[in-house]
Amino acid sequence: MNFIKIILIVTFVAIISACSWFKGEEAFSSPHPQEISSHRVTQDNRNVTEKEARWLLNGEEDPYPTQFLTNLDDPTGKTYIRIDDLVDAMQTKEERIKYRGSQVTVSRVLNDGSRMAIVRTISDVEEGDEKHILEVYDLNSGKKESEFELPSTSYPVVSPDLSKYLYELNGQVYLYDAVKRKTTKIDLGKRKIDLGIISSGLFSPDGTRFCFEENDQPGIIMLNLSGISGAKHLLAGSMVSLLQWDQEDKLIYTISEEDDNYTKDVVYSFNIESGEKRWITKSTAPFILSPDQKLALSAEYEASKMYLVHLSDGRKEDISSFTKNQGIRTTPIQWIEAKTNYMKYSNKVKVKEITASSTLPNQGIHSFNVNNLMDGNYSTSWCEGTKGGGVGETVTIDLGSTQEVRGIDITDNFMWVNNKYLDVSKIKKMKLDFSNGQSEVFEGSDARFKFDEPIRTSFVKITILEVKKGADFPNTCIGELKLL
Repeated sequence: MNFIKIILIVTFVAIISACSWFKGEEAFSSPHPQEISSHRVTQDNRNVTEKEARWLLNGEEDPYPTQFLTNLDDPTGKTYIRIDDLVDAMQTKEERIKYRGSQVTVSRVLNDGSRMAIVRTISDVEEGDEKHILEVYDLNSGKKESEFELPSTSYPVVSPDLSKYLYELNGQVYLYDAVKRKTTKIDLGKRKIDLGIISSGLFSPDGTRFCFEENDQPGIIMLNLSGISGAKHLLAGSMVSLLQWDQEDKLIYTISEEDDNYTKDVVYSFNIESGEKRWITKSTAPFILSPDQKLALSAEYEASKMYLVHLSDGRKEDISSFTKNQGIRTTPIQWIEAKTNYMKYSNKVKVKEITASSTLPNQGIHSFNVNNLMDGNYSTSWCEGTKGGGVGETVTIDLGSTQEVRGIDITDNFMWVNNKYLDVSKIKKMKLDFSNGQSEVFEGSDARFKFDEPIRTSFVKITILEVKKGADFPNTCIGELKLL
């Protein structure tokens, strides 16, 4: 459970250039990067839905790390938006160009869903290093509140109200208060504490306390961030994993136990003040609890299922249809109850017809029809039907009317024959032509290509310019295609 949480949630810190580090009255210059921009926006109530809805922040690791906001009140699975698409819709043309190719990960969404903090990772392949950019957005107005460049060596944790950031640097723990613009060094006391996985820790709901685990050590460490020095050791002797901290004095944690040859996470509520422990539920799969702790969302990977579990009676509802378009191993991250209309940032392109210059004839049970490109099934594909490998072949997407297109998502084909995946030919370079006379050239496949700015067009014509030859299958194939 803890491993999945670390992989899917990248936490962050906001450091302002004018801030200093404080320890009592002593202050010294900060080695941290500079603030890029900061702007507090006012809420635009016109962009708030009338009815509160349940949303899930969830992540999918295959074929590449992706996060979504999914509406848990729509069983059709059509009401969802990718986080990178949501952020892209709030950016300017200059920002889209500047951050092209970067990876976006949500650090935290405010409990009411109105604000969100992300970390943008920019990789330098030649230099072998990474740069992290923190961005905070108001999701009602669609405005960026602030932007900071972060040190690549620190992975801070954000408080529930997005105003405080705790992080480890060079063996020390620091707390940055964005409201007071003050960084404080936290006194950990005399006991040596392992800070290796502090980035998976949790703030209390009011942001005055912080709990985290020590790597491979029993118990939990709690820090009081209100000025009281030292650290307190909780649940000593138990190997626990932190799960949630949604109620002030009640910490939710799990303990792994063997039961009928299965390892299960047993969930407990721990009252920090009284020391009382209360059994909540158990699970063999990654899960999160609703804010009122009456429901659980559980992802069962072996069956590729997502369940909504009623903890009062154990009743399970199969809600796999809610996330069916997002991959087969999606993991729940955060439960959000919001009035914010996230779908206003989604660009749904309507397709009238899709045609191809050639198509490979059916082979046994395998069909290579061009309509496979938009059937939502990654196991089907379109393959061109020439003997020359596919260079010069085209796919034309007729939109029926002039619409806004922000980019294109192309997924490679995975062809399973005789108990193995075939190495098929793939697109190496392609050209996109549009009805307004514009054209774009992209290299590679199995990727999302974003335009610098939206293009108004009534069709998109894809021409294969270069291919990467497959060892098992000479024809060039595409698994799925989606206009953004």
